[in-house]
Amino acid sequence: VIAFLQLVFSGTMLASTTIPLVSTEFGTVFDASMKIGNQTFQMLVDTGSSDTYVMENGYTCINATTNGQLPQEDCLYADNTYRSSRTQRRIANENFGIEYGAGIASGFMAYEQVSLGNLTVKKQKVGIANRSNPMGDGVNSGLLGLAYPSITSAHPGNRTDNTTYWYNRLPYDPLVNTMHKQGLIEPYFSLALARSPRNRSTSFGGYLTLGGLPPVSYSPEFSVMPVEIMDLPSNFTSGKGVRSYWATTVKGATFGVESNNLTTVALGSQVFVDSGNYITYLPASIVDKVNGLFSPPAVFNEELQAALVDCAAEPPKFGLTIGNQTFFHNGSDLLFQISDGVCVTSLVASEKIPLNISVNVLGVSFLKNVLTVFDFGRNEMRFSKLLDVERNQTRLTGNGTQSPGISSGVRRSLIPSWGFVTVLISLGLTLVLGL
Repeated sequence: VIAFLQLVFSGTMLASTTIPLVSTEFGTVFDASMKIGNQTFQMLVDTGSSDTYVMENGYTCINATTNGQLPQEDCLYADNTYRSSRTQRRIANENFGIEYGAGIASGFMAYEQVSLGNLTVKKQKVGIANRSNPMGDGVNSGLLGLAYPSITSAHPGNRTDNTTYWYNRLPYDPLVNTMHKQGLIEPYFSLALARSPRNRSTSFGGYLTLGGLPPVSYSPEFSVMPVEIMDLPSNFTSGKGVRSYWATTVKGATFGVESNNLTTVALGSQVFVDSGNYITYLPASIVDKVNGLFSPPAVFNEELQAALVDCAAEPPKFGLTIGNQTFFHNGSDLLFQISDGVCVTSLVASEKIPLNISVNVLGVSFLKNVLTVFDFGRNEMRFSKLLDVERNQTRLTGNGTQSPGISSGVRRSLIPSWGFVTVLISLGLTLVLGL
């Protein structure tokens, strides 16, 4: 309140801006329009990483296993790639290198003018990627990272071996942090994802709002949760025990076939919230029971590392308790179409990822049911139930209309694009994901 009154009396009110999202790959990937230099791109919106990077014109597409060169079209990025502009300032003795669950991207670091919605940062640090594994969706040209500065991916020197992307970090402010420090927005952003029609590869995807709340209907009751410091290897965050991912604790899970006969189980599990991941990873004690309640039951597939399910299966009731509320999933969000006529559930046991530490993730299937506020000023997240879903999925009009000419996405690897799992590869721990 005091800060608000100071702004009023000083005559300075911070702006907010809402960006409509495009949903691709049957509702599993969400892209936002962003201007870098003098070009406009669609960028994957990812709360599970922190860098903004764009693919450079003429980039090299490489095989994830052999590093051998592939045809550029195999990387599945949009044909629209970045060309150096007069506002670019390459940063000497710094390189860009990041590793996700789906692969790697690398190149150089630069300052560029970046616009998101109606807000512009004249000198934002970004990665210009000239090498990548296949990680695109046929629509985007890179990624917008929205997590904490500690896991940004600038490194000293002109080149870093791709086995050391999780070491020797030079942390910097991601775009939303820079916007706040330059007095453009309040220190938070919010996300409300839309539900895509089952057989639509590309559709309206919801909203990302910087410094405000999106134009959706939501419950006035919020669960307010502190952002927790994850128990990560010290090298991962440059030797500092600091916030990295948007992590909090899920108190419990509720599930069953009939609304009047549900089972509630205590969890107390730390999770992080990841819009770049359509899979939700939770303990097997929960996941196996819920997947078994589909009618017909879902069956885990070792090759896909997910539970195959009939696309017409009847899903169970499933909710997660965060703070003082239980957030139930719409049944349609519990299964995803990964190609024509092939569906998997959105729930995978975190034990299926053989790590020495617990990793639980709340992905897109959860986020489609809540308005989530990510507040890096207070270091907290706020969750509210989305209401009037049909209205929430109406397209913006006027200046908010989606960009025309969006092509259909192409189903990439089932393994999601979040980066945490691959940290453990670099640290010598066993991981088999079937990339």
